Amino acid sequence: MSDQTRDILHAIGRRLDDARELLDAAVARSTALERNLRGHEYAVNDLHWDAAKVLLDPDPDRPALRAVRTGAEQLLEQLRDSTIAADQIHDQLSAAGGHLRHTDRLIGALGASTHPVHAGQVAALANRAERLASLIEVATPLADRAHQQLRSAREALESGVTASADPNLDGFAKFGSLDRGVIDTTRQLAAVRISSRDGAELTEHAVHSGTVTAASARDLLRHHQQRHPPAPTPPGPSGPSGPAI
Repeated sequence: MSDQTRDILHAIGRRLDDARELLDAAVARSTALERNLRGHEYAVNDLHWDAAKVLLDPDPDRPALRAVRTGAEQLLEQLRDSTIAADQIHDQLSAAGGHLRHTDRLIGALGASTHPVHAGQVAALANRAERLASLIEVATPLADRAHQQLRSAREALESGVTASADPNLDGFAKFGSLDRGVIDTTRQLAAVRISSRDGAELTEHAVHSGTVTAASARDLLRHHQQRHPPAPTPPGPSGPSGPAI
């Protein structure tokens, strides 16, 4: 084996190691995001029930509504942080994909070889690269989907908070606007937790066990899309609705 071939093989190995480290980091961040999403779901559920107290508040200044709105604004900040985390997961997957594209070029530069040791090493590295690439191909749309669902959750809650601040609405209408935003946020958070969990589980399984093939990874994505079609975009405020408790 020539020194040049040996250097290329080492470079391929380093690139694959770098890709795996990025994927490991994406798994850790996805796992942390899922824990945060559980906390968001608990918080929005509390808001849902606290909002019902607005209807029982005799005070025209509505301190109950102010308290719920404050809680909603705190949750919005947390959702922004989670959206940033989803962006970082996407960036880590993209960076890993860049390493793998470079790996493909290096493998192509080696060309065909009749040396059995050389050929065996190239085949092993190419197989590892293909497995990680198939993983990224599936994990990336799941990360994109989670990011979009987080944005939709944040927008739904923000819309409800903004609408409930309209001074021209009575207490019932204020409650209806806020509660509608809370319910839409709940739906989106349930969906994003599923996307985040599936992406983390797939990534961890493929990186550490090596049992996920390109075909099985794509099958998993199709199964996920069939079980969880994209949620419709919540409509904008169109007048008060009754309480949904």
